[in-house]
Amino acid sequence: MGFSAWDLSGYKIASSQAILGMEMPPLSQFIHSVPKSLLSNDPTQWLEDCLAGGVDRLVLVDDHAVPVRVVPLQHLLSLAETWKSPTASVHEAAQDGGGAEVASSFPEEAASLALAEYSLRAIALIPVTQLPETAARMIAAAPETDWVVVDQQQRYLGLLDKTNLLAAAFIQQLSRAELHPEVASPPADAPASETESDAATQRQLSQNNTALLTYLGHELKTPLTSLLGLSSLLGTGRLGELSARQVRYVSLIQQHCRRLAAWVNTLIDLGRIDSGSLRLIPNRIELPTIWREAYRQAALRVGWEEAKVPTMPQLLRSDDTSVTLVADSPRLQQILTCLMQSALVIQSTSSDEVTEFPLTLEVWDHWVAFVLPGLDEDLRLDQLSQTTSTLPFSTAPAALTAISTEMGHVLEWLLARKLAQLHGGELVLIAHTHYGVCPTLLLPTTPALMSPQNSRLLLLVAPATGDYVKTIQQQATQLNYRSLITQQIKDAVEIASHVALAAILVLIEGPQSVSDLRSLQANLKPPQSLIIALVPPQWSALLGELPADRELLWPANSLGSVLLQPPSSVPAPNRLTILYLKTTAPETDRPDQKQAEALRLPSIFHDFGCRVLEVDDLEQAGILRRVWHPDVAVLDPTIADPATYLQTLSQSPDLDTLPLITLTMAATQAAHELASLTVFPCLVGETSWDTPEASDRMAAWLIQVLQVAATHSD
Repeated sequence: MGFSAWDLSGYKIASSQAILGMEMPPLSQFIHSVPKSLLSNDPTQWLEDCLAGGVDRLVLVDDHAVPVRVVPLQHLLSLAETWKSPTASVHEAAQDGGGAEVASSFPEEAASLALAEYSLRAIALIPVTQLPETAARMIAAAPETDWVVVDQQQRYLGLLDKTNLLAAAFIQQLSRAELHPEVASPPADAPASETESDAATQRQLSQNNTALLTYLGHELKTPLTSLLGLSSLLGTGRLGELSARQVRYVSLIQQHCRRLAAWVNTLIDLGRIDSGSLRLIPNRIELPTIWREAYRQAALRVGWEEAKVPTMPQLLRSDDTSVTLVADSPRLQQILTCLMQSALVIQSTSSDEVTEFPLTLEVWDHWVAFVLPGLDEDLRLDQLSQTTSTLPFSTAPAALTAISTEMGHVLEWLLARKLAQLHGGELVLIAHTHYGVCPTLLLPTTPALMSPQNSRLLLLVAPATGDYVKTIQQQATQLNYRSLITQQIKDAVEIASHVALAAILVLIEGPQSVSDLRSLQANLKPPQSLIIALVPPQWSALLGELPADRELLWPANSLGSVLLQPPSSVPAPNRLTILYLKTTAPETDRPDQKQAEALRLPSIFHDFGCRVLEVDDLEQAGILRRVWHPDVAVLDPTIADPATYLQTLSQSPDLDTLPLITLTMAATQAAHELASLTVFPCLVGETSWDTPEASDRMAAWLIQVLQVAATHSD
């Protein structure tokens, strides 16, 4: 929903130059012409004046044209009907004593009595000479008030078009930030007054946005309630029997009205959350009852008037008392309805009858997980962040188009996520063992949040596709961890602020990832979760040392060693010095020469930025050890007699203490027979390297063993 969805065309034409000049049009351009009627007229005249203007409200003025009341059309209809009734009390109040004729004008006391029966919103007068920026701030402070524009003599001019005024103020502040970014982001050495002014501007922007949300919500709710009531009355048949086609039309009207009403409630709730006025009332949840009602509401929204309730999940049908949850019942039902509605649309495309609930229920340690299988894994829940609510009317990202109109509005998903966060949980994507990548609602079973030290949740910052997601999920499952997924660092920060995470794993995709890691470290408060950089082999030598707690060459099978017992920091590959031990034997006498060529040693070490000292004489190797202090030694896999070679090496006082990496089974067995040697096997010398994928994987394992071995150097 972009700004173009609202009637801003006149504003845009009249104020395009003003926006570019950072000035708003005068308040006179934000006047909405609404008909007026004298307060002394009778209600039937009020109704005629309103209908003649073709609008849904009327302004009542006194004899001096000073605005007094703003009355909605549905109230005017009721007032006029009551006035026509011969037994109505308000009609009798307008008569004189013992049955005198009705006065030619409607007495003000009778008008007050008639209007007192209705809950009317407050009105406030605002002079047309008021600055539009000031007017926007006044509206933001009281969004539910009807603001009436008057002249200098307090005479009625029209209603203030609050929607366009707030939108204009919103655009104007955004334009100022875009054209003058130094104002939006002052330098670190900016005076405190400038920083405070910018913060005040941002707060005002947020207030304007919240006011616009709240105002639009209340304005839409009144006509929607009338439409639902009238369509329900038609559906009962009290006004006459309807044809089959008419019954279908009434059903469609009700379906779309329910959907719009849900969106309106969403707008109002988002405004309340942003303003901090929404409060949860937690209590022990009767989950089966909420489960059924959420399904019923979701079925009505997708047009199933009489949907059969499918079989309950096993956890809810059993007597197992482990599924306990403390939450706000109406809000939890609101979240589940949003998720079920989306799932019902997916299921209805493949089957006319739903036999199972569209949500599955699981219990993970101290979490209750509502898993939504079947949604496209391209669904970008990371777009539903705190910053999204700052621009609620901007065009939805293309990646969110998977949520169609029938499946629920983007704002409903944003509200579901914010409500989950208020409960101490999150709406996230997970890598599920059976369903793949799918949205999941996580709620804690107890109000107390877990600490990162005992958390079993991992967060992977990477695209939700690719083999690395499956690899992470497999390793995490073996260690009894659960894998959450996001694509944005800012979303990772938001998730970490609401959910205790054992570790945040960031896939390195280029130089930008270094900045992302710094941003992650800077914004975690406090940075308790372990930050692990997953570094593909092609980036290891180019990026240098990364701002992370741990670098892990990826793909690898050593995530468990990092999570269960985080080792000491290891040097980056480009800081390693390797002593590469070769032999002087002719190439024709070396075994597995073809395999050695496929290994590309020692050039593969150069690819990772390592410094390599090649030597084919052990005496010379001892000298290099004393001069260059290499971190680790690597034994050439083509050495014909590794047992004899290693026996000689173990007798050298300069070499026997240097960590040694063996690449073949024969060399490994020979090295283990020599107690003085510290051996790190990496049997990639006997593994196929015939494809680029295999080559990258083997190289990553080899470099990782090098890093681990280097930490044992004396």
